Amino acid sequence: MEVNEQSGPHRMYGLDRVMSPEIVEISEESLSVSREGKDVYVAVGKDDADVVTWALENAVYPGGCVYLIHVFPPLNSISTPVGRLSKSQVSREQFHTYANEENLRRRNVMQKYIRLCADSKVAVDTILIESDHTAKAIVDLIPVLNVTRLVMGTERPFSRRLRRGIGKGEYVRRNAPDFCKVTVICNGKSRPQITGHNERNFFECACFSGKFA
Repeated sequence: MEVNEQSGPHRMYGLDRVMSPEIVEISEESLSVSREGKDVYVAVGKDDADVVTWALENAVYPGGCVYLIHVFPPLNSISTPVGRLSKSQVSREQFHTYANEENLRRRNVMQKYIRLCADSKVAVDTILIESDHTAKAIVDLIPVLNVTRLVMGTERPFSRRLRRGIGKGEYVRRNAPDFCKVTVICNGKSRPQITGHNERNFFECACFSGKFA
C-alpha cells in the first residue's frame, strides 16, 4: 500500500503490525506518530539481525512497538544471463516476473526480523521506502513519523569498501532532528558518537577488531 506521506524522491509503503511472522496490509492510520516515545524504529538491510536483537534487548519499552525500516532502490533494470538489462529492453512480462521475485526476496528478508520480534513477544510494524538514497530517506522519515528513537547498523567490519567520509549510520545521526536519538550498532554493540579525525581510529579499533551487508 502506498502511503500519502512522501518526502522528495522517496516512496513509502506501510505493512501491518503483527505478533506472528506474517506481513499484511493496513490502513494509513497505523503509520501515525510514535506513542509517547515507547516505540523504537530500527533501520535494517539484508543482514542486520544483530541490530534488531540489540534493539529488542536494549531499546524496547513495555507496550512499545518495533518499527522495521527497510530502504530499497527503485527497480529500473533486471538481471539476465547476459547481464543487467534496463526496463525498456525487456518485455513487460519479464519485468513483472523479476519484480515479483525481488518483492519475495525482500519479504523473506523482513520475515526473519519479524520472527525475532515475535519470538520476543514484541509487536512489530514494517515500513518500506523506495529510494536511491538510503541515509537521506531515513533522515527524511524522522519528522514525518515523529521518530524519537532510531537504531541502525553500520558497515560490516573487514569491509574494504568503506568509502571516504561518514557511513550511513553516522550520516543519519549527524543529520537527524534534535528530538530523535539515533543509536548506531557495530558488531552488536552501541557505537559512541564520533567526529572528525577520531572516526578512522574508531573504525580501526572497534570495527576491524571483530568479525552490513
